[in-house]
Amino acid sequence: MNYIDLQDYPLHWVYQRADMAISEADQATIKPMTTNFANQVWQRDISREAVDLERLEASDWLSDSKRWSGQANWELAFDSDEQQLPTALAEHLNWDPQTVVYVCYDAEHIIETRYGTLLRNWKAFLFAAEQALIIGRRRNEALWFIDDSQVKLGSRS
Repeated sequence: MNYIDLQDYPLHWVYQRADMAISEADQATIKPMTTNFANQVWQRDISREAVDLERLEASDWLSDSKRWSGQANWELAFDSDEQQLPTALAEHLNWDPQTVVYVCYDAEHIIETRYGTLLRNWKAFLFAAEQALIIGRRRNEALWFIDDSQVKLGSRS
């Protein structure tokens, strides 16, 4: 088994907060990975050596400044009443709503979902995170939420 039930995820309460208003249909697409599966995805897509986003190796693609085309402030959008992913971030990704997305926190904590779910509920995925990396399966575009106000827009290729 590659996933655990959302109810068994340590931060499941975030996805059930009334102010997040995540529909049952969207909750069904939020799939926390088991530790072993998360480690496999992390080593394949992020880093073979680092265990979190703060201790990356110089050889990791995230450490290459040429991979990042810009930065944006996401704090104002997070604090607003608007639920949709900010336009600049959505335009950077521009994925089909069914695209498989990985929300990566560290080598043991990755959530798989669909891009449509992320578009509607992005705040929940960042609510209790210091940093998060958003990547899509077989997609090059990436968002790296590096702190509580800035996000890097980049590409894995």
